[in-house]
Amino acid sequence: MLLPIYRSAVRQFDARVQAVRDEQWSLSTPDTEWDVHRLVRHVIVGQTTMTAALIGGASERIGQDLSGPELVARWTAASTAAVEALTAASPDSQVQLPTGAAPVSELGWRLATDLTVHAWDLARAIDAPDEFPNDLLAHVLEQLKGSDGRWLPPDRYAPSIPVPGCTDDLTELLALTGRNRWWRRNATAFAPSSSA
Repeated sequence: MLLPIYRSAVRQFDARVQAVRDEQWSLSTPDTEWDVHRLVRHVIVGQTTMTAALIGGASERIGQDLSGPELVARWTAASTAAVEALTAASPDSQVQLPTGAAPVSELGWRLATDLTVHAWDLARAIDAPDEFPNDLLAHVLEQLKGSDGRWLPPDRYAPSIPVPGCTDDLTELLALTGRNRWWRRNATAFAPSSSA
């Protein structure tokens, strides 16, 4: 199930990054320390990390001086390479993560979750649609909850936000990562306190 969900998460982020207009790259995002440009650079690094972990090499450093179209091109290349590497990998083989050795499947689920959450961040920042496929949300939420907090280190994520037990999957996923589902630009009371 990982590979179709990962591809879906890539498509969701791709739809939003392709929609960024020239004047939107400096807009604020739900990550209080990041504008759209910085958010997209972070996601590109995540994709290059996937490829490096699976086939060797190093994660790419993404310069602050790249234009919007250059970032979109980097995203396309990095996400295509990551999907190809994940497709060729055995889900049970081990990769080295900053937290230690883990199965390829864990890396894939972590990055699928990252892509989904940051696709929402980007959608909110540029006022694009922020709805996602139900199966994508259900699977990444299940995997994130099953990680027992290991994927949400406090030095990288804002504290989770309590939500009612009857809430929808997107609201719950965002709340676990310290995001308010109804965040709007310039509504700082709703912004998470740290970036990730």
